[in-house]
Amino acid sequence: MDRKIEKAGVIGAGVMGATIAAQLANVGIETTLLDIVLPELGEDDKKKGLTRESKAFRNKLSQKGLEGALTSKPASFYVPENAKRITIGNMEDDLEKLKEVDWIIEVVVERLDIKQKVFETLETVLTPGTIITSNTSGIPCKAMCEGRSEEFRKHFAITHFFNPPRYMKLLELVPGPDTLPEVVDTLAECCDKVVGKGIVYAKDTPNFVANRIGTFSMFAVMKTMMELGLSIEAVDKLTGPVVGNPKSASFRTADLVGLDTLLHVADNVYEGAPDDEQRDMFKAPDFVSKMLENKLLGEKTRQGFYKKSKDSEGKRVILSLDYTTMEHTPQEKVQLGSLQAAQNVSGTGEKIKSLFYAKDKAGEFTFKTLSETLIYSANRIPEIADDIVNVDNAMKWGFARKLGPFETWDAIGVGKSVEKMKAAGYEIPAWVEEMLASGKESFYKKENGVLYYYDIFAKDYKPVPLTPAIILLPSLKDQGKEVAANTGASLIDIGDGVACLEFHAKMNAIGEDIIAMIHQAADKVTEEFDGLIIANHGTNFSVGANLAMVLFAAQEEEWDDLDWSIRALQDALMKLKYLKKPVVAAPAGMALGGGCEICMAADRVRFAAESYIGLVEVGVGVIPAGGGTKELLLRNTEHLFEVPKGGIYPKQIEMMPFIARAFETIAMAKVATSGPEAVKIGYLRPTDRMTVNRDYLMQDAKNTVLAMNLEGYVPPRPKDEIRVPGSNTLAMIKLALWTMHESGYITDHDVTVSTKVGHVLCGGEVLADTKVTEQYLLDLEREAFLSLCGDPNTQARMQHMLTTGKPLRN
Repeated sequence: MDRKIEKAGVIGAGVMGATIAAQLANVGIETTLLDIVLPELGEDDKKKGLTRESKAFRNKLSQKGLEGALTSKPASFYVPENAKRITIGNMEDDLEKLKEVDWIIEVVVERLDIKQKVFETLETVLTPGTIITSNTSGIPCKAMCEGRSEEFRKHFAITHFFNPPRYMKLLELVPGPDTLPEVVDTLAECCDKVVGKGIVYAKDTPNFVANRIGTFSMFAVMKTMMELGLSIEAVDKLTGPVVGNPKSASFRTADLVGLDTLLHVADNVYEGAPDDEQRDMFKAPDFVSKMLENKLLGEKTRQGFYKKSKDSEGKRVILSLDYTTMEHTPQEKVQLGSLQAAQNVSGTGEKIKSLFYAKDKAGEFTFKTLSETLIYSANRIPEIADDIVNVDNAMKWGFARKLGPFETWDAIGVGKSVEKMKAAGYEIPAWVEEMLASGKESFYKKENGVLYYYDIFAKDYKPVPLTPAIILLPSLKDQGKEVAANTGASLIDIGDGVACLEFHAKMNAIGEDIIAMIHQAADKVTEEFDGLIIANHGTNFSVGANLAMVLFAAQEEEWDDLDWSIRALQDALMKLKYLKKPVVAAPAGMALGGGCEICMAADRVRFAAESYIGLVEVGVGVIPAGGGTKELLLRNTEHLFEVPKGGIYPKQIEMMPFIARAFETIAMAKVATSGPEAVKIGYLRPTDRMTVNRDYLMQDAKNTVLAMNLEGYVPPRPKDEIRVPGSNTLAMIKLALWTMHESGYITDHDVTVSTKVGHVLCGGEVLADTKVTEQYLLDLEREAFLSLCGDPNTQARMQHMLTTGKPLRN
């Protein structure tokens, strides 16, 4: 089956169904979203004059689902316009539309009888070869296929998305007993490269991989918490970022998921896995059963393990549940010595190791919960997955953890931890003992840039499966491909004449080291390579300038040094812009301030779908001064002065609407919440392209460089006749700012900063239609930045950002 999935159908327009449809639409798959017709008219329907035959009534559930996806937070659509790729309907009138689709996803309620009925209905309209999958979180594939035709069974599988589908990388792919291998391959190819998911191949067992281990871990946490008398909030401190988990940790996550959902998943294992050696762990503790009785389900009932409230002064507070009294009480201040020590240790693995071997209550908690989870994970192979790689990926991608169970075990030391577990009375899985006895001391090892994992069947190491289309910079460094490096950045040969400029500073903040490497990379690429990509594996591409260094220089009044630093950044980015070889930036995560300016200096941008791009400098009281203000001016106005085919240069054009757009973008510090939105705002160009699965981003960027050379790359010429609107337009901006100030919308300092933005965009106090150079505009940027750095209000904003991580709201 060599086919491309271009059209899909989603059955069930609840939260999950609608948001899966949204993600399919995001990546260009035309999607039909269907749900049932409600049995009777509601009072609101009658007031609208609807009848049972009205489309608005018959499509009510699918319409509601689509509207919910459009208003969801975080956003389900990259841009709202993507919703146009979704066609709504109902299961009675629109089944025939499913004849045209390549893939149908069932996302109805988690009841086997209802799913079987849906599949029976679908089979009446299926075109031969159509793939059908279920998004079930735990119902066996074999059970859902009972009574279905051979054709249906051959094209049926489970594709378990995690919520929210746009953001969670994991997709568990579970074939049924009769699923054709080519169906699995088609689904894997589409979900990986098109939909942007990380594929974990799971067995048809209760709750598959992530939820099986994740639920066990959650119940082990609750059991140990009660044994040691720890509070809800203490446990969340111990199971949050300090051990590589999200801030929501254990109980906040449970509130988000919903206690009823958590217990339903646990019941799946208890009922469906009678031979599980830890089956009793999946029985809810008494206090959790009481929570269920009292409707303490979490977010959906506005109270669960936590509850939002107000104190005696009317301030918002978050209370935590005292599980001994079943009352919500003020949170205690968590003071655990080993926790505080671990927080000061560098690296997630080292933090976990510090806690695992600690002697206090926090150490005992970590030792017990982690030991039980690691042993349970090891005992599940090959029951739920064939290897440790799929298990580790499931836990990282499904729960946003930095390390999977076996990576964690390596971090704490397998041999040493096993001895400690044995001394505590734990039974170690036989294959782990066998691995250690054979002299193999870790589950993973790296040799010559290749990562290997221990395979329990081969009883030896095998290379971790990798597609050739994934570039891993650490592996290339291990192979001696690093061309140049300093503390903040490296230049790496990624093959085929292309180099990669990698940032690896903290948060990839731009300091002197990164600026120096940009200059060095430009020189090296000019002489030795055919092109350059700018990319890294960090959480964020770059959060912008090193704010602490800027503030220090301003407070010490080291104006010459600060002027030199800004000029060095401007020169570096101009060097990139006019390099004789193609430059492609590949942002992912945050590309803010200077990070955005780097992207704007590149010939092309190959952006990850989840790129959050923006010029945010006004939030700390300055303006973009690495060329960002200049570039936004150009992107909003240069099309106005393109010479037509006749060769007659345009006469003076009213630039104000276009200047206003650029001004609003900078002055409001707009940040795109997706790559496509960055194109819409104007930070990126329509010619820039998206990669949905970040794993392929660097290869796609490299391919863009190769394609540009294949087409015959010609570097751009410096712009020395940029037409600016001058003082008249600047006067209109000042008037608008005065009006907003008088109305109480902005502060004195906001006026000061915004006026500087307008000053640069208008080209300063010059006549309308004056022609200036890029360097002229860069000088205006730098002068504005320096003058604002001397303002005490700006320094206060910078200090607040550094202290709180949030912009100061006046």
